[in-house]
Amino acid sequence: MLRSLLSTWPLFFGLLLIMIGNGLLQILLGLRAAAAELSNIGTGFMMGGYFLGIFIGSLFVPRILSNVGHIRTFGALSAIASAAALIHVITDNAGIWAGMRLLTGFTYAGMYIVVESWLNEKATNQTRGQILSIYMVITMGGMGLGQMLGGLDDGVTSFLFIIASVFVSIAVVPILVTAGQAPEFSAPEQVSLRRLYSISPLAMVAMLFSGVSTAMTFGMGTAYAKSIGMTSSQASLFLVAVTIGTMVLQYPVGRLSDILDRRLVIFLVAIISALAAAAAAFFSAEQFWPLIILMALYGGFSMTIYSLCIAHANDYLTPSQMVGTASTLIMVNGIGAVVGSPLIAVFMEFVSNRAYFAGLVIVHIATGVYALARMKARAPVPAEAQGPFIAVPEAGTAIAATLNPEAAWDDITEDDDLATAMLSANPYLDFPAQTDNT
Repeated sequence: MLRSLLSTWPLFFGLLLIMIGNGLLQILLGLRAAAAELSNIGTGFMMGGYFLGIFIGSLFVPRILSNVGHIRTFGALSAIASAAALIHVITDNAGIWAGMRLLTGFTYAGMYIVVESWLNEKATNQTRGQILSIYMVITMGGMGLGQMLGGLDDGVTSFLFIIASVFVSIAVVPILVTAGQAPEFSAPEQVSLRRLYSISPLAMVAMLFSGVSTAMTFGMGTAYAKSIGMTSSQASLFLVAVTIGTMVLQYPVGRLSDILDRRLVIFLVAIISALAAAAAAFFSAEQFWPLIILMALYGGFSMTIYSLCIAHANDYLTPSQMVGTASTLIMVNGIGAVVGSPLIAVFMEFVSNRAYFAGLVIVHIATGVYALARMKARAPVPAEAQGPFIAVPEAGTAIAATLNPEAAWDDITEDDDLATAMLSANPYLDFPAQTDNT
């Protein structure tokens, strides 16, 4: 098992580098947009380009990967992402920035897919859970480190943009020199949106709202921080707090959902997130540390909704159905993310910058209300029949769902003794011949 884990270090090191570059650019572009006096709408659509690129890349890069292979795909995408980072320092044109953010999102989606699929090939049933946990820590830790580095400059000079480009360029090196042959690749098949809704309406709707809120938070967070008078370093910590809160609270909240009705946990998490965002709206740069604590509290609860939705949907699925369902859920999350940043930017432009937190409050209250409605519509899955909570990194793609230890089990049919026992414990389990999920 140790040998299997050690063999993944080049992939994790490459992932760490691209995540540092990603977090660094996220902060730098917000600071540069503020320095260039770009409107909220311009900033929102520019930052939203990244999420659109992630969405498009998740759809089309698997085809490229199947034809070209892992190493060539990663190398090409890394070169493009590195060049895109540098183009931001050449011009302040918002349209070109938006195009570069779209290109960056596309390339990052591809690099995530390469790393995730390679990790899945190296994982065994014994190491799958540990690898997913390490993936989660490196993804969030790298992002947070990059965000902290972004606060060392005001985004006007080119130095940190060059550093971001260097990180992404070097990331290809451990991938190129890794031992072993690149794995065969096949993209997970998605279930239809109608099928997904029949399996778990709450997972689908809450996942959509989660994408909206995440894009709002990170897409316009730096712009909001600068608008209330924060320095560059304070603006970076404003978003770093969200990342740190996620790392700290993800597992405790997840373990709680293994004990209670997951829908109740989603409801509580959404309401606490709304309350934290509402309270944060009353603090300015002069009350910096209380605001940072509230942002950590907000991030720690809000960002867990993503994994909670996947876990909740899995409670109604056999292992072989989990990857395809997670793939569609992540696609739904991506749709929400594409909308989130431009949407809140419009409200910030025409109403007030305080609409930043108002939008987050509304989205989370809507999530909580819908969770409450679903609790009244269907009986809960018994706690003993729920699968274990598995934290899934929101920065990744649907391929990461293949690392779920549960999804590695052999398929189960209704004729199996185990299937009969599982159905007895959980009558809502979605076996192939079972169509009634009401």
